[in-house]
Amino acid sequence: MSSFDIDWRSNFYGIYWAYEKDRLVVSTVFEDRDQALQLSKEVETWSDKFTRMTIIEKNNDEYAICCYQDPQISKSKNNLGLYRSGMRQASGYEQVKPMIMEKPPLLQIAYASDVRVISTYEQISRLVPIRKCRIIQDSDLRKQEYFFEKMATAKINGG
Repeated sequence: MSSFDIDWRSNFYGIYWAYEKDRLVVSTVFEDRDQALQLSKEVETWSDKFTRMTIIEKNNDEYAICCYQDPQISKSKNNLGLYRSGMRQASGYEQVKPMIMEKPPLLQIAYASDVRVISTYEQISRLVPIRKCRIIQDSDLRKQEYFFEKMATAKINGG
């Protein structure tokens, strides 16, 4: 693995949207507590200046989310990133989309012992500021500026 490679973690259940401290919060929800704790330790070390979140809108009313710290600047030995696709552009997404475009959200790692029951959700990490947040179309992945998003999509989706 070169210093610019990112180890993509995609085995989280999904995301849920919250609002805290006058900002939108994107919580990635894991069903494995140990993995959530490990990832929270890494995410909490991310520099507030070099964090990225890209939401990739697909042609089939689905979207993917890609979160990472720019590995070209990171001092971490473990360049971890979060990537999940196949989420529906349903009413929740449509409601938060204007908020995302207005102000970058905060990222948080969460754990749920039962993802069907919101009362089992637990915040694991601190609220991590996202410096640059973009909403793009699937076709934009051809552009060089979305190199890491393209790599995540290729690795996770096999193409």
